[in-house]
Amino acid sequence: MTVKELHKLMIDWGKFWASKEGLQGYARASVTERCCQVLRTGIWASSDKHLFSHHADQMFVPAWIAKLDSCMAELPPAQRRVINRRYIKAVRLNSTERIALWHAQTAILSVY
Repeated sequence: MTVKELHKLMIDWGKFWASKEGLQGYARASVTERCCQVLRTGIWASSDKHLFSHHADQMFVPAWIAKLDSCMAELPPAQRRVINRRYIKAVRLNSTERIALWHAQTAILSVY
């Protein structure tokens, strides 16, 4: 595998995890406000159940993504952070971060 192929693979990897990080929405009232409403009215009703995802344990992760995740688990935290910033958060990296990214990609290529 070449560095260009790894870069394309990591772009797809980042898009996958970025889509999983997206919020499902916000509740109209905070938890504290909801507790106060229950105490005032004595009625417990929840209309925002659709905003919470209870399926995180059942999430399907493709094998190639799991393999990349396991390779990245062996990297130092600084390199994992820069990969996260570049590919999941889509942040423009400064020159020091780009060097750390190159080192991380080299380490991934050596074990992938």
